[in-house]
Amino acid sequence: MVVKNNGKRFVFILLVVTLIALMMGNVCAEDVNGTNVDTLTPTKSINVEVNYEYANDNNNVIPDFYIYSGEDKIEYNNELVSSNRFVLTFKDNSSNGYNITALTAGYISQSQIISDSITFNLKASDAYKLGRDVTADADRLLDFKTADDILVVTTAGVTKLNGKSTEDALEAILNYGTKIKYSNVLMLRDTAVNPIDFAFIVKRGNELKAVIYENGSRSYSYLGTISENMTREQWNNYFKSIHGQNAWSFASLANGWVAGVSREVLQEAAFHGHICEGTLGGYSIVKALIKYYPPVQETLTGGGSPADVTSYKILGVPGGSDDDAVLFFLDATIGKTSYVGIDTTATGATENMIGFIRWDAKSLSGDLIIMSFDSKKIKADFKAETGINADAGSLEELKYCTWWINKINKNPEELATFLYEFTNLTEEQYYYLMGTAKSVVHGNVSIDPIDSHGLDMNYILSLNLPKATRTVSSNGSASLSDKEMKNIAYEAFNKANAIFKKELNINLGKDNVDLGIFTSAGYVYLNGKETVVIRDGLHEIAGATLYSKNLLQYHQALWKPLWFTFILRNPNSDVLYSVYLRYNPDGTWFVGELNGSNVVDIGIETLNNSVKVKAIQKTFMPDKNWNNIQSIANAWKSNPNFDQIMAFLYHNHVCPGVQPGFFITDYIQQNHPLGENESYNYIASSTYCKDDSLTYLLGVSPGMGTYFVQKLPDSDVTSAYVEGATDEGALVIWDNNLNIGRVVIVSFKWPKVDTSMYATSEAKRAAQIQAFIDLYKGINNPNVLEKFVVKTSEEKWITAEQFNLLKSGSGELNTMSYIKSLDGSVTKEDLLKQLEKNNNSNTNTNTNTNTNTNSNSNSNVNENSHSSASSAGVSNNRNMPQSSNSNVGDSNNALDSSSADLGSDDGKSYEVSKKSPAKSINPDYMPYVVIVILIVGILVGVGYMKHRK
Repeated sequence: MVVKNNGKRFVFILLVVTLIALMMGNVCAEDVNGTNVDTLTPTKSINVEVNYEYANDNNNVIPDFYIYSGEDKIEYNNELVSSNRFVLTFKDNSSNGYNITALTAGYISQSQIISDSITFNLKASDAYKLGRDVTADADRLLDFKTADDILVVTTAGVTKLNGKSTEDALEAILNYGTKIKYSNVLMLRDTAVNPIDFAFIVKRGNELKAVIYENGSRSYSYLGTISENMTREQWNNYFKSIHGQNAWSFASLANGWVAGVSREVLQEAAFHGHICEGTLGGYSIVKALIKYYPPVQETLTGGGSPADVTSYKILGVPGGSDDDAVLFFLDATIGKTSYVGIDTTATGATENMIGFIRWDAKSLSGDLIIMSFDSKKIKADFKAETGINADAGSLEELKYCTWWINKINKNPEELATFLYEFTNLTEEQYYYLMGTAKSVVHGNVSIDPIDSHGLDMNYILSLNLPKATRTVSSNGSASLSDKEMKNIAYEAFNKANAIFKKELNINLGKDNVDLGIFTSAGYVYLNGKETVVIRDGLHEIAGATLYSKNLLQYHQALWKPLWFTFILRNPNSDVLYSVYLRYNPDGTWFVGELNGSNVVDIGIETLNNSVKVKAIQKTFMPDKNWNNIQSIANAWKSNPNFDQIMAFLYHNHVCPGVQPGFFITDYIQQNHPLGENESYNYIASSTYCKDDSLTYLLGVSPGMGTYFVQKLPDSDVTSAYVEGATDEGALVIWDNNLNIGRVVIVSFKWPKVDTSMYATSEAKRAAQIQAFIDLYKGINNPNVLEKFVVKTSEEKWITAEQFNLLKSGSGELNTMSYIKSLDGSVTKEDLLKQLEKNNNSNTNTNTNTNTNTNSNSNSNVNENSHSSASSAGVSNNRNMPQSSNSNVGDSNNALDSSSADLGSDDGKSYEVSKKSPAKSINPDYMPYVVIVILIVGILVGVGYMKHRK
């Protein structure tokens, strides 16, 4: 709400008018209080009462109001009378009457014609009701008030209920009025078509008790301990009770939380889906990398933070969770063309190996650092210290993760291993590894377009590069306490509020739907400490949340500055009033300024003024984040869908390039829905910003072993199926039980948008972004001259061997050409018959034909996996089968294991297994399925829960 301080101004006008009138001798005091004054400054006051469907929201939530006269938005003064009663005062200078709307996140807005007294009875959205009801039930069962602390883990957010996203459910959890902290609500990255699950965990001492609700139900699936100290019988009971695929997610996140894992790691683990060896190993690797090979930065000049001279590029082997961790912590995502990942194990790479290129674009040279964590040695150390075999089962793995956490909390680099440290990587070598879609010409160097080759160890070791020299970054100042961190949030809000009050006479207020707080807090580190708790402070003082889309946390690398931007929007104007603040490590503040003002409009009219834009970047936002902030702010003004907001934040800016991922994801989910035991896998051939939105929304990632990147030259991705389109990549829909799949080529053609009304590239880009947002929301945008096209072609059935070739980009294999060369007449039945023939003749020599090859997970796979446990196949909370069955995602034969001990000698599942929960199988295929499962179960040792490393 925009609250203006008009009282003093009104009194001043009254005094002036009275003085003039008395001097003229024409009026008396009675006339001053009558129509003469009202004619000059008429005002109107109305009493408004807001009643919420959930009554105690009256004490926890402050509504916002819009007042309109025709199409004109009216500014008003808001006086709080009681918890849910307000007096609104505004200038009464319209003869058209007034309309008032009451708005609150999680509730359906209502409008009325203004009268002297108005009552709103706001109804909650379906998602809000669900979130509120399960929270109340969890409180009844767990008694929140007696808990030391509370954690909530949920898939609500991007998932949908009745066709709408479910972020309101998270808003309801926070509004319930308990001890649930804002940063203790973890949103698991998920897809729109997956079920909505909730886990409420209370901590009392070191004991954890949980209640879990699945598939949008208000009745719980499980109530009991979730602690690593539970007995084997309790663990078996827990796992049997969880019908969906999130058993390991809930248990690992809960126990990592109570073990004191960094909240930054906890946040990344929620993005990835769980805590595991790979998640913790990836964090260790990043901390060691930054310590010994930190980003090279410019000498600090002027008022801004130093810019990075170098950038990190990542060479990964998809399937290890550490890939997701390093992408997340370094903000070196696929969509920023910072990651290449194919299966290069044939060249000597291993799945836990990650290559980092610290590239200097000015000198056109770089360091190549190859790191890993020695899983075998680390597990041996764990056993030596604890006597526990980490491979024995998932209950043991919980203890193993706690041991990891204790280690990395003391010395995070301790468990990372530097395998190779090279320098003087040349431009030609860089592009051989990373690939380039276009020709590159620098001086006398000319490089033709080339496929990416990723972590090709044969090639890398053949270069005989000299050894790199380590540098050690300074330790910096002493870390701040949580209380001090939270005070930074309070101070930022109060500074911004004082500036708005001084320059615009506006109070920011609380629960203001038109106030956006944009910040790097929660991703960046301050004096060596993560800053997640700062978001708690912003939530407390401003009522802002990510779920109400007014606390927007920008994905940033760990070493970037801690900044805040407070932005006010007006629904009827393109103006975006902003205040920019940076908190410096020495405790001082930088306040953005332009021409003597600390409030600057960053809306589209400013974007269309190149002179002003340059000045803003020099003195107002000098931290090289102008494009990140203004692009999301201008998109946020149009109130985009929550899933778009989340993808924008992960990508850390908005551009036309990120938008195709939304339309491609929708097309895939609508036209290629997952069947029973199927999962999505994506092989990118044309990489740019859209790969980040695909990663976030399609539920695939390198760390999950489902996103591969083989960048191809532009000439190889020109579509033959849609004129003017690009072949963006290959979608593989893999059947985890039958061990076969189908592949399609995904093509996208850009829409045509008229941006001729703007002069600058930034304004034109903003107009394009607005057109995309409208297209995604189904709103007609007159600037769209021609709509986009998404199409899939070349659908072919493939074997595991063919899939492995696609994932590896073996030799000079071109993904697009290879798919086109496959025999399209081969049917599903043909492949099943061939599998049966191979099995019967014992000629199947493929010992690793799972969905995603794991050539480096032998030490983590229990060879004695119970075959019935593998059919439960809880692998990946992104890739579950879809059907009209209300129990979609349940495992009908989940752990039907009368003789199996679910926590001791059962196999574990890892990222690359990608098993979907087993469902009923077509009886015609049952003989083949049984044979395949038995062979794969014996040779590979598939597990019964989500694949984790």
